[in-house]
Amino acid sequence: MSIADKENNPRGKIIETAEELYENAPCGYVSFLSDGTIYNINSTLLSWLNFSKEEVIYLKRIPDLFKIGGQIFFETHFFPLIRMQGFIQEINFDIVRKDRSFFPGLINVKEISAKGKNPLTYRATIFDITDRKKYEKELIAAKKKAEEDSNTKAEFLSTISHEIRTPLHAILGIGNLLNKTHLNDDQKEYARILLHSSENLLELVNNLLDLSKIEAQKVKLEKRTFNLSNMVEMLQQTFKTKAEEKDISLQVTLGENVPQELSGDPVKLSQILTNLIGNAIKFTKKGSVKLIVENLETLKTKSLLRFKILDTGIGIPKNKLNAIFQEFSQASYDINMEYGGTGLGLTISQKLLQLHKSEMKVQSSKGKGSEFSFDIWYKVIKNHAPPKDKSISIEDRKMFKSSNVLIVDDNPTNIYITEQFLNEWKLKNESAESGLQAIEMIKQKHFDLVLLDLHMPRMNGYKTAKKIRALKLEKPPVIIALSASDRGEINYKLRKAGMSDHVSKPFKPEKLLETLVYYLQNPAHQKIKKSSKMDVAEKEEKKNKKEIASNKKEQKLKEDQKPSFDVSKFVKMANSNSLYLDKFIKSTLDAFILYEHEFLDAIKANSEEMIEDLIHKSTMSIFYIQANNLKEMMEETKSTIAKKGNKPGPLQKKIERMCRRI
Repeated sequence: MSIADKENNPRGKIIETAEELYENAPCGYVSFLSDGTIYNINSTLLSWLNFSKEEVIYLKRIPDLFKIGGQIFFETHFFPLIRMQGFIQEINFDIVRKDRSFFPGLINVKEISAKGKNPLTYRATIFDITDRKKYEKELIAAKKKAEEDSNTKAEFLSTISHEIRTPLHAILGIGNLLNKTHLNDDQKEYARILLHSSENLLELVNNLLDLSKIEAQKVKLEKRTFNLSNMVEMLQQTFKTKAEEKDISLQVTLGENVPQELSGDPVKLSQILTNLIGNAIKFTKKGSVKLIVENLETLKTKSLLRFKILDTGIGIPKNKLNAIFQEFSQASYDINMEYGGTGLGLTISQKLLQLHKSEMKVQSSKGKGSEFSFDIWYKVIKNHAPPKDKSISIEDRKMFKSSNVLIVDDNPTNIYITEQFLNEWKLKNESAESGLQAIEMIKQKHFDLVLLDLHMPRMNGYKTAKKIRALKLEKPPVIIALSASDRGEINYKLRKAGMSDHVSKPFKPEKLLETLVYYLQNPAHQKIKKSSKMDVAEKEEKKNKKEIASNKKEQKLKEDQKPSFDVSKFVKMANSNSLYLDKFIKSTLDAFILYEHEFLDAIKANSEEMIEDLIHKSTMSIFYIQANNLKEMMEETKSTIAKKGNKPGPLQKKIERMCRRI
């Protein structure tokens, strides 16, 4: 460094000229005139393109750096927009190298106003976003995999829960039967522990099943009329014994202006309240648990109700309030060890409230109790006739003497348990271990009611029910499904097969007894009253099928009538100038010749990725000639390749259709 340089730069800083900054910047720089002619370009961009400066300056226009679709988009949209607003930020173009390969680029352009002798010009920065595109693709793939994993988990939980419920039915059934026999004190305690443990296991399985259905988005809100007062009274009776065992006061208060008859989803409301009251009792050692319902607001036919559950229990530390709504989590390890449970109840309740467009709120402090609350809008029903009383009396059971029931199940243990309950109720019964055997028995003998397992080998319950209905018997039996499946998932199938009702396994003896009494009293009900649940499922199924058929028909009609392409956009862009129109059409035709070769290469390689790249690169060309059918066929071809075990026939047909379109 000279003395003069040292004087001008006393600290010895590294000096970099503006030219060096421009030429060696980490992004590409290019400047062009209003007609697109490039008059300056930096070394970074030249190295990406593999051109020399002499091959570009005043010889190429900025659109020459783009693929054909990008050239058309630049002329018709990109450049007119720059002229309108003076800049454009972050637009993607495929940048073409000298060897005709390309890389994805992100372009920003700014207009430089004319000054003195300098004309109006434009300056652009170009970033190579190859890595970004790669990461985006990986993120999309990861997102897709995460969604698939979530669905797989939900399906696994549903399957395993169903499988567990089947042997659990035997455990609970035997436990109930054992508890009714003459036992000494030790044996009574063993039976009590057996029942208590199996009920806890059933609760866990039900929670897993509920969570899996919610995550798989199979749970929807229903609308039916229910009596709120009856519901909370039933909840109070349900938890009365547990509260008394712990010497806890269980109180229920309904505000004076709280409406009684409502329209909504009583099952999900009951499930939420059951979880909250059960938790409150579990975590309260002394004091009280209260359920309070208030009417916050009334608008015409709707009321906003607030439900509050208060307890004087152990409370929750403030730093743990959010954690309690997470799956499989509780406030602390010690609480989990002392009180047990899965930590799913609050998670499920919160998700059910989200379906109601509501959320759970909690106020609590350690050692001072907790308050959980939520608000739900319900439609108020006026002049509602109460449902007929289904309570069971001794008189109801007299009809059992003249009734005969057929139990159909491939599991001998399940048959044995059901037989024991029917024998206890003095109800005559026989059994069959398959659908075929059941049909033969029904042909030879009259049965008033059939308890039918849905999951049997060779001929399942649905097929068996259909064949029983096809017999056209003078006095057809009432058919009740016995299954570990949740009723909400199979309602439409039950109705379609001609079954009247469903009792979930493991069943509570009183639930089965109530169902038997109801249908043996009212055999006409075998024709099945259309519940709102069944109506919704059936209508939805029919609607979906109708829409699919209609869409297919409409699509086929459109394909038959609509031309493969339309150059009206080119005509408009060329402003009726035949030279420009000829240029647009020829460049597009050249592009599609390449696309056809790339398409056939992708088919030969059986590559979903190559098809996806082709769809991406041909988007602009397809847009300008309006070849929408062609794009749809490429998407169909991609899906066909993606399917494992694809047969050559369907793919060959798509190839032929594609080539005709191209």
